[in-house]
Amino acid sequence: MIKRGGKMKQIIQQRLNHVTSLEERRLLRNVLEDVYSHIVDYNMDMYDKLEQRIYNEMDDPLEKFYIYCTILDRKEIDPISDFFHPILPEEVQKEEYDFAQIAEQLNEGKKVPLTSVFLKCDAITFREILDSKREYAGYIKTDKDIYEVRVILQQSTRYIKEIQKLYHIFQINGSQWNTINCPYAYRFADVILHSDTVLGSGEKITQITVDLDEYEKYKVLDHIPVWNVKHIALQDKSFPMPAKDRINYEHIVSLEEEGIENGYMADLGNIDFEYLKRYESNLVIVSHHEKQDSWALVKIENSKNLKKREQFTYEVLSNKRTLGFAGRFATVKSLVVRTKGEIARLMQSYETGNDFIFKDTEILEQYQKIQQTTDYNHFIDENIRIDKFKKVMLIKFQTKDRENYLVLDKMSFLVSEIQVLFPEYHCVGEIVV
Repeated sequence: MIKRGGKMKQIIQQRLNHVTSLEERRLLRNVLEDVYSHIVDYNMDMYDKLEQRIYNEMDDPLEKFYIYCTILDRKEIDPISDFFHPILPEEVQKEEYDFAQIAEQLNEGKKVPLTSVFLKCDAITFREILDSKREYAGYIKTDKDIYEVRVILQQSTRYIKEIQKLYHIFQINGSQWNTINCPYAYRFADVILHSDTVLGSGEKITQITVDLDEYEKYKVLDHIPVWNVKHIALQDKSFPMPAKDRINYEHIVSLEEEGIENGYMADLGNIDFEYLKRYESNLVIVSHHEKQDSWALVKIENSKNLKKREQFTYEVLSNKRTLGFAGRFATVKSLVVRTKGEIARLMQSYETGNDFIFKDTEILEQYQKIQQTTDYNHFIDENIRIDKFKKVMLIKFQTKDRENYLVLDKMSFLVSEIQVLFPEYHCVGEIVV
């Protein structure tokens, strides 16, 4: 392929070849080489710089707001990490049983939440475990005896609620929401003591163990989910200035100390927060209050702080996407996806999309099979269209990673993104051969 400017030089050479006089050809060539060729090179260089500038101005609006997640053993969590933080910070401390309280609740016949376990199984198996409502054997050891009790498993929803809170934070900040790719948050189960065992007077519990029978191989203890989201508070050291509306005040919050490369949003706990404006090194927060000691913020750690990704035992997942110029242009201009080719391009732009090949879509009246995907944006209210009138959009994928226990969850993330684009359908994903 001839480079830009090469075509013009080729034309000049052809014209020179048509000059019959060798002396005239030599003189003309010297003139063109000294003057015109340099002008062509200069113009092409400036054209390349202009093209690159236009490309760079089409920024990805989510560049500083991508969410990464994994699970870590409590002992591996770094309290001064500049990237991963527990979804629930209080869970960093090792669980300690209040045996006296457990004994009291057991004697009253109440269901007692004991602990949580991560089940390293695929989404369908996890659903089957919960739907079976089985009881499993547990053992309570006291200072006087050993009691056999029964336990049940219930899906833990506390991490899902934190994702839902993050969605509302994005909404009040006017930030574009991108589905959170955190299947680990959906794979924890609470172990609930479900027994009428009555302990003897004065007995003290010393140990509790649980056996999940054939599902014991999936049980992972003492692990908690982490992500690159951190709740912080920054002091308001600015002198509040009246806003343009002459009603509110503008508070300037410097980000230099926390790092300007990270993403920031106002947290839900701020009083009379109206909106904020983002600049490179600070936030301008608009509020009714003239005086404010500090601001509660959500900090999203920059992905550059994620080092040695392969060192983690459990796969690090994210909702990051890599957009070319066409993808950035489509995002900035909010272009509507209309074709299968556009869906395929969108799916391949995500990190997770590398594990799949988009094959086809099909519109159905109903989907009769067991659903392989879950809507990760189930908490977003759709009160315009009525669900019972929606047709099903079946999105078909192929994958070489079928044995990976997270493969259905990764597909759920991709389908959830398509669901946002096509709210008039009920989107379902399926892996085909």
